[in-house]
Amino acid sequence: MASFDIILFDLLVKHNCVIVPDFGGFVSKRVSSKIDFDKGIIVPPSKHLLFNKHLTTNDGLFLAAYADHNGLSYVEAEEKLKEMVLNFQKELSSGKALMFPRIGILQRSTDGFYAFSQDKEFNLLSDAYGLTKLEFEAVKVNKEEPSVEDVPEVDTERITINPNVKSLRRKKILRYAAAACLLPLMMYTFWIPFKSDFFTSGLISIHDFDPFYTKEVGLYQPTDSGISHERASEDSAKETENILNDDAAEEVIAIENNEGGESVETQETEVAEAEVIPPENLQVPYSKQYIVGCFSVKKNAINFKNKIAADGFVPLILEGGKLHRVSMGLTYSKEEYNRLQASASSMGYNGWTLKQ
Repeated sequence: MASFDIILFDLLVKHNCVIVPDFGGFVSKRVSSKIDFDKGIIVPPSKHLLFNKHLTTNDGLFLAAYADHNGLSYVEAEEKLKEMVLNFQKELSSGKALMFPRIGILQRSTDGFYAFSQDKEFNLLSDAYGLTKLEFEAVKVNKEEPSVEDVPEVDTERITINPNVKSLRRKKILRYAAAACLLPLMMYTFWIPFKSDFFTSGLISIHDFDPFYTKEVGLYQPTDSGISHERASEDSAKETENILNDDAAEEVIAIENNEGGESVETQETEVAEAEVIPPENLQVPYSKQYIVGCFSVKKNAINFKNKIAADGFVPLILEGGKLHRVSMGLTYSKEEYNRLQASASSMGYNGWTLKQ
């Protein structure tokens, strides 16, 4: 009949966990090979074995192997194994140690703690079958500290920094700076001629340097009370003046022929007084104008005026000393002036208010 030790050893070689029902389980873990340089020994890989008293559930592995090796039925093998486990418990309770050949020694203290020490002479790892410890002679290296005489003296005066390193750094910095300056310059040499009206108007604005700025179409339209009314009122004033002159001449002729009582001077005085009276439809321009440019050269002022007129405004040029001021146009009320100023600002024209 195969003994308990032989069956347990064969199962531990093939499996990593073997449970003895109602007794405990033996758990193994693979350990890599080691080199002990002090002793000069190379230890082959092996299995590190532990005992766990809580693994008591019957998984059928040990019981089936025990019945197979001894030619017993499953029930008979289970009864014999129970008797064997009871004997193990009695010996451990009395303080004796259980010795399992080629496996190890198991003991239990009075407090109920188990202590298992594995037999290191036998390797349970099947992959390392036949491998033994290999002895070698370790080579000892004598580490001698260098003496003060052997350390060479370093001549600090001869150590110099290579000037080529500094020159290379300067060249790199100059290249980066040149690239940073040339890229915007190349872009604007294309942008300003083709994307702005600098060559047509002769003027350049800060918005011409912004590639993301889109110029809006001017929406300002002069109201009915603009220059047309002013010209109409001037024409009506001239017509009334001519009518008054004709009437005055006829009255003078009639007086000379018929009565001769009143002098021509009185009639001329009445006509002069009639000329002073302005017509009722004439509107007075607003006292403020929105100035968007001052030029010392009149040609530049005319070019800027044409540029503003192309945006839909009716600009004017005001003479002030040596300067030619460009206004956005006449207005006839405060509300109309505010609308004109807002429309000019939306088109990118920035200026100031001139009080007259």
